[in-house]
Parts: sequence; C-alpha cells; structure tokens
Amino acid sequence: MVGCGMVAVSGDQDDGRSCPDRVDGALTVDLEDWKCALDPAPDANYSERPEVDEDYLKRTAKSLLEALDAAGSRATFFVLGEVAAAVPEVVKDIARRGHEIASHSPVHLPPRMVPRNEFKRLMIEDMSLLEELSGKNPLGFRAPYFSVSRKGESWLMKTLVEVGLKYDSSVVPTRTPYWGIPFAPKSPYFPRHDDLSKSSSSGPLLEIPVTVWPHLEHIPGLPVGGGFYMRAWPSFFLLSVLRRTISSGYPLVLYIHPGNLDSEKDFIAKRTLRDRISQNVVAKKGAPIFRTILKEFRFGTIAEVFSNELSTVRQVK
Repeated sequence: MVGCGMVAVSGDQDDGRSCPDRVDGALTVDLEDWKCALDPAPDANYSERPEVDEDYLKRTAKSLLEALDAAGSRATFFVLGEVAAAVPEVVKDIARRGHEIASHSPVHLPPRMVPRNEFKRLMIEDMSLLEELSGKNPLGFRAPYFSVSRKGESWLMKTLVEVGLKYDSSVVPTRTPYWGIPFAPKSPYFPRHDDLSKSSSSGPLLEIPVTVWPHLEHIPGLPVGGGFYMRAWPSFFLLSVLRRTISSGYPLVLYIHPGNLDSEKDFIAKRTLRDRISQNVVAKKGAPIFRTILKEFRFGTIAEVFSNELSTVRQVK
C-alpha cells in the first residue's frame, strides 16, 4: 500500500479525489478477444488459432482506457501475443497512456498444450514484439485460464525466467471447478518450482497472486478478485470485502477481461456449460460494477504497487 491513506471499512468513504497519490492495489487486464477465452478443444493446435476480432479489441480497449483515464488509475495489461500482432496500435496506445504491458502468453491456450520448445520460442518472439510496441522490457506473465497447478508447471516457471521475466500472476489461492491452488500464499512470494503452493526465501521469479478473501493462511479464500466474480457476488458483499482487504494492509490484485464488461456477445452454438456461465451470467452487471470499483478505489500497475518486492528478485546470470 502506498499513498496517503486507505479506504475506510465503514463511515464516510474516500472517493480518492482528496488523496491523489493513494493506491489501493493493482488492476490487471487480460487483453483478448472474448472468444479466445472459450474452452479450447482437447486437440486444439497452437499453430492453427482462429483470427481475433480486431474491431472488437479496438472498441473494448478504447472503452477500458477511457474509464481508467477518467478514474485516474493505471493497470497492467497482460497482452495476448496474437492480439499484439493483430492490433499493434492498441498496445502502443496502452503503453503511451502509462499502463504496464506484460505477456498473456503467445496464444490463448494452457501452456501445457504447446510443445515446450515451441512455447519458449514463441515467448521469445512475444517478448520482442511487446518490447518493440511498449518501449520497455516486459516484466510479467499470466497463463491463459490461470492454468497452473501445484506441481505441473516447473518447466513453465523456468521458461519464464529464461526469457527474462521477473514475475508471474497466474496463481489464484482458492479452488474453483476450473482453476486455483487453494493453499498457496495470498501475498507475493517466491514459488518453489516443484510446488507452486510453497514459498522460498528468495528466487528469480516473484508470484503475485490474485486477491481472495479472507486473507488468512492455511485456508482457501473466496474468489473475489476477478471479472466474473465481480458480477456474480452481490455488490454490497464484494465492495465490503475489498475494503476490508485494504484496511488489513493488503493491496488488491484484481483482474478483468474485456468480455466481462461486454454484455452483448455474438451467439456461438454448442458452447460448453462453463462458457455459458462465465460469459452470460449476470453479464449486464459487469460494466456498472467495474465503474463503481473504479470510482471507489484507485489502482496502479503491478510494477508500481509491488516495486519493493520486485526489487528483491534474484538476478539470473
């Protein structure tokens, strides 16, 4: 937590205008075409990905950037490689406005679905493109679908270090039907590569977990930090939990997808139950609750909010 104060748990709420330097946590955006996030077929091929909808990306990115500008907040944009290649001008605009550019993987598939040698090659290309567009070396990574497990991603973490990244933000310390590592630490930590739920005293890669509640050790938290859950939880409960997290001294780490804020989506036949739930349940609530969160809380990038922690990342020679 940095700045001149925190959001109160009760009583008069600080709208942030009286404290322009206040930062309540990091907001992250997984920049992707909403159709990219639909469940992949078991035999999906990384080299035969569908084209992204450029008009959709331009429209939703413009709306997000205008909302962030109006709120005086910055965010970390985890940019999908195939999105950066399709709409490079969007990525340049995001960086120009002072937001952080990080990697959301070259393609929107769980990394384990890409051959390891190909994944590393694609990541090197992705890092080069993101650096060219943003003018800065990317520092962070988030796996599509938060698709990391306790003991299955040692190779992935090593690859991220090898391509020059300093942090990962793919761990959600809870359990849902689709993702999560329920007993992982709830604050930034150095993950053991053999078990991502365990921390080391130091390391070459910092894990920045997404906010869950309550912030207690040894019990899984409720998922409250993501776009679907912003829509699904009652607003009074969600806002109360976020306030209490901040008042306890823990910066927020929230994430959204453009699709979480867009209630008008194309009809696609034969979608899975997960897709129908994640994309359509209380879809009309997404944009209003996001505006409420931006009005009450002020956000910075991961690189800004966790600069002290990132400064302790061990350099790899």
